[in-house]
Amino acid sequence: MHNLKLEQVRKTFDLNEAIFKSIVKGFKTEYEQGLSTRSASGLATMIPSYVTTLPTGQETGTYLSLDLGGSTLRVSAVELLGNCQVKVTEIRRQISPHDPLRTSRATVFFDWIVDAIAELIDTIGYQQCKEEPLSLGICWSFPIDQTSISKGKILRMGKGFTIDGIEGQDLSSLFHKAFERKSLYVKVTALLNDTIGTLVAHAYTNPDARVGFIYGTGVNAAYPEKVNKILKLHQSEYQKDDTTRMLVNTEIDIFGSDAYLPLNKYDRLLDASHSQPQFQLYEKMMSGACIGELVRLVAIDLIRDGHLFNGHEPKEFEKYMAFETSTTGDIESHFSTDSEEEGFSQFQQVFHFDGQEYQVEMKDYRLLREVCRIVSDRAARLAGAAMASLIEQQSEDLLVNSTKPIVIGVNGSTYEKYPGMHERIHESLVAWFGPDISARIRVELATDGGSIGGALIAMLSEKESSKPRQATRTKSHPASPSFFGCCFGWLSVLRTIRKKETHETVTVDERK
Repeated sequence: MHNLKLEQVRKTFDLNEAIFKSIVKGFKTEYEQGLSTRSASGLATMIPSYVTTLPTGQETGTYLSLDLGGSTLRVSAVELLGNCQVKVTEIRRQISPHDPLRTSRATVFFDWIVDAIAELIDTIGYQQCKEEPLSLGICWSFPIDQTSISKGKILRMGKGFTIDGIEGQDLSSLFHKAFERKSLYVKVTALLNDTIGTLVAHAYTNPDARVGFIYGTGVNAAYPEKVNKILKLHQSEYQKDDTTRMLVNTEIDIFGSDAYLPLNKYDRLLDASHSQPQFQLYEKMMSGACIGELVRLVAIDLIRDGHLFNGHEPKEFEKYMAFETSTTGDIESHFSTDSEEEGFSQFQQVFHFDGQEYQVEMKDYRLLREVCRIVSDRAARLAGAAMASLIEQQSEDLLVNSTKPIVIGVNGSTYEKYPGMHERIHESLVAWFGPDISARIRVELATDGGSIGGALIAMLSEKESSKPRQATRTKSHPASPSFFGCCFGWLSVLRTIRKKETHETVTVDERK
């Protein structure tokens, strides 16, 4: 009877070739719709990055970067030493799923962030001059309507954040007001999405990178697109340019509808109880924030039918979103029969039955372990479908006119830490593209998108703003180069000296 019920669960989460094809097609349709939309307001997708300048590698000075994701705040001081050498000092602060900060007022939220920046400045012992503020590059994991390299209105949050009084506000202005409240002489000179930072950072080590993908608490992606297809760029020179590429923030987390996503009853239960129902449907099916909850919902069904824990519900399943994806990953980490006894021993420590004498049995472990596997298998294939669509969106550059490696840089805890996630994503790409093309595909871990990348773009923006407002041409620096061309040009130089870098890290795990 257990096996029959498990097969029903497996069928419920099935993502076969036909469904995979439908998702790839659906994503590509949404790319084109987003590119054809002139406004970046509301639930905008396909947002341009506005970065067009080159560094020389000889710049010196200290620049700040800030990276805010779904669960972590990271602030860094990047000291450019010249000769393409850097020194990084970093502070991290965690934001738990139920942290009151997630539903605080904007002033409280930004004061907390700026307090971390102030602590970082004290840590490095930086003596600010009164004439020039420290430049800050902000890697923002949430959508903004960006109108220049340093200006943009916040469209919405997401990833469990519902900050009061933030939507429609200029992000730089919110930071500058907080700097004034805290008496910090800092200036925001660059805004970039974390996916843009991921792609730039991965190109630091691999110039063949063509996709930046975030797969952690949330999900997003970036890739280079022809500027004449991005109608949000209203300048006439872009509309006639069919060769220049600019990195685009897809906002793929809000993609998806019943038209092509295989939403099952557990997806709908999760969505109905969420603080933002009918929003980010794709992300809720596969992100690190939701895999654990989907497993919990399936497990509750199995418990009610008497198949799991002999009908006893553990305390760990009592609350919505309380069963974390890290726990499902731990359960899966002992999937092989060689370590089954060790896995079962750890499994017994996970669950507690209030006022009940029930003892967890091996059959419970095997059943729930398989449920975890079924849910995470689908998550991997959903990530693979997005990556496949991003490759096909660049078909002219990657599939038709090139035989070079196709590199996808992925950043995020779900990709990095969930057992077998990398292998399963790659398997889905092999099944989709076949042996010849898939032999060229490299899915690789990307890091440093929010630190070195953010600080370098802050530096570039600062220098660009100090130039006379006139066009200049040189043999080595053509006018108006695309960010895509720029980042690979300067990153290929920087990568040769990466071994000389020094990284100093200060970590603060919890908010005080």
